[in-house]
Amino acid sequence: MEFTESRDSFSRIASLYYLGEMSQDEIAGMFGISRFKVSRILKKCRSMKIIEFKVNTGPLYIPKLESEIADKLSVSKVMIVPSGSTGHESKSNVARQAAKYLEAKMKDGMNVGLSWGSTVQQTVTYYNSEASFPKTTLVQLTGSLCNRSMLGHGYIDGNTFVHQFASKVHSSWSLFMVPFIVQSPTLKQMLYEEPDILKHVTLFKELDFALIGLGSEDPAKSVTYLSGYMTLDETRKIADEGMAADVCGTRLTIDGEVRETVLTNRVLTIDVTDLSRTPEVCAVGAGAEKALSFIAGCRGGYIKSVIMDEVCARSIVKRT
Repeated sequence: MEFTESRDSFSRIASLYYLGEMSQDEIAGMFGISRFKVSRILKKCRSMKIIEFKVNTGPLYIPKLESEIADKLSVSKVMIVPSGSTGHESKSNVARQAAKYLEAKMKDGMNVGLSWGSTVQQTVTYYNSEASFPKTTLVQLTGSLCNRSMLGHGYIDGNTFVHQFASKVHSSWSLFMVPFIVQSPTLKQMLYEEPDILKHVTLFKELDFALIGLGSEDPAKSVTYLSGYMTLDETRKIADEGMAADVCGTRLTIDGEVRETVLTNRVLTIDVTDLSRTPEVCAVGAGAEKALSFIAGCRGGYIKSVIMDEVCARSIVKRT
């Protein structure tokens, strides 16, 4: 589609550059224009008062964007929050909204699935309800034992944060006491035959609600790389094969298709078919690098509701 100069298109570029921390070259590629033109537009944004240390938008801007994302992704619920001045701030904004949504969704007696992810973990931190759910079970959806610390990237062990959340809401819990990735499908099959692990995996088919984070399409930010399970070159190879989207550790094409990769039957996580059968799966994420996973997860029918920041939403609009 030919790029059209307008206040709306200028605002999108300003959001991606100043809030989404995207380079001018990346933006130029996204809009099919030259880097020089991106630079010229950013300068023009100042004279047009679009940029005054923040991107100015009208009162209906976010609701309209939510409606557009709902149509493009065919999901029932879309919640978009403003992007922050840094990626970390954007993630925190998403987590705060997710915490409010989780507070509204929690009911006693539910089986609630939680995936591994820094935004999901922040959501648990921001959850403020004092209600107790003694008949509820929190279910860890992905293995998370890894061979090096990820604290610097905002991650804590999945077993730890599920247990912490269970203590906060006074519920039961079921922990997935396994690695995220194993060396062979045979080893995964052997682990799944262990009685305690088999009992846990059975809960994946009995979920009422799941809150999941999504993987980054940037190989350098992929959990498989950051956790030490794969080298950067191995992670790049999967992305180059068109499988950069990541939903609970399962790699997908942009159309939500599952294809064989070097990770097939090696990731210990909820199967995406069980996600598709769960009454509600709410995916959370911030930043343009999460757009591909949102698109793939929704197109595959694995995600029913989404919470994202404006930069991520704008990237989805551009790519769909």
